[in-house]
Amino acid sequence: MEQNSAANGLSEREAGQTLVEAWDELLEGLSEDWSDLLVEVELLGDESYHPALLLVSPLNPERCDGRTAFRFRVGHRFGYGAAAPMARHCLELLDERQVEGRLRVLDLLSQRRPFETQGPIWRLRGRSL
Repeated sequence: MEQNSAANGLSEREAGQTLVEAWDELLEGLSEDWSDLLVEVELLGDESYHPALLLVSPLNPERCDGRTAFRFRVGHRFGYGAAAPMARHCLELLDERQVEGRLRVLDLLSQRRPFETQGPIWRLRGRSL
């Protein structure tokens, strides 16, 4: 299910854009009925990876294989994952510390109405997210 944003047209940070600006632009482009996002942030430059992860710990970030990147889930109105305002706040903390990164959506679900479940399970390289 690994997708890149260039192929799926969902989002990617533009040159000179902060992570919060990229996040706001991403949310503006979504339909009102989106329910779940799987997001990846790849850190650019010499930033220390572990301090950045501490800043975004409320998002329950998952480390990406061999890269200075992390993934997290966002739930719109219900389900598993961080709330969109919390995700924005954590990205704002990275911006305040001048941590540069590239934000992209790996997957998006819309019009999901779960019944007796907390949300979808994404499979990525044989692992459940």
